[in-house]
Formats: sequence, structure tokens, C-alpha cells
Amino acid sequence: MIIGIVGSEAAKFTEATETAARELIRNLIRNATKVVSGKCHLGGIDIWAIEEAKGAGIGWEEFSPSNLNWEFYKKRNMQIADYSDRVVCITVDKLPASYNGMKFDYCYHCKTDTHIKSGGCWTVKYALSKHKVAWVEVIKS
Repeated sequence: MIIGIVGSEAAKFTEATETAARELIRNLIRNATKVVSGKCHLGGIDIWAIEEAKGAGIGWEEFSPSNLNWEFYKKRNMQIADYSDRVVCITVDKLPASYNGMKFDYCYHCKTDTHIKSGGCWTVKYALSKHKVAWVEVIKS
């Protein structure tokens, strides 16, 4: 099984939520043959997923955008979803106090306030439109 793991950037996690995210990743990839992700230049889930795959001796592949704007992120996200058997987005329920980036009242991709906005949610929605198994995992702060 090829699992695509996407989600929030590193700055949206605390030390405790990063630890929880890495544990979740290890559990998710336990039966995987390959892990794919998006090589986010801001770190976080994309990078941790590949680090955990390497540590577990599982095959991996990164689809990185060829430029840093939505057109290229969208193409990259579609590649991840198309290549994967399953896609999971890992994000957090709220931003840490130290976060200085853009903030939204809800995730406009899934229209919920149960977790922060994550581009990974767009990837999950795309994967679902392709009849893939896909979901969002929310790490509680």
C-alpha cells in the first residue's frame, strides 16, 4: 500500500504536537510499502513523514512543487493523491501562540473549525474525488 501523507507546516506545531504527529505517522505507515509526500519547504508533516519512512526502512518518494505558488502546489498535491492508494492529512486543532503566519477562523477547504486551515485538506478532497481512501487526522493541542 502506498500512503500519501500531507499536512501542516512545522511552525503550526508545538514540541508536544510534533511528537504526537510523528507517533501517528509511524502508526499510519506500519503496513505501507511506500510513503509519498510533498517536500514542503517550511518543514512539518511532509518532511516528518519521509524521515519516519526512512527510519522504518520503508520506500519513499517526494513530489515537490517546481515553484512556490498555488498552481504548482495544486499540481504537486494532485500527483501525491494520484500516486497514493490512501491519503491522510495531519494537522492540529489550533495554532500555537508562537505562530506568526496567516490565520483563519476555520479551514476553508473543509468548512470546519475543528482544525486549522491546511492545504492538505484540499489534497484529501481531491483524493476522495478520485475514489481513494482519504481522511484528515487532527492532533489535539
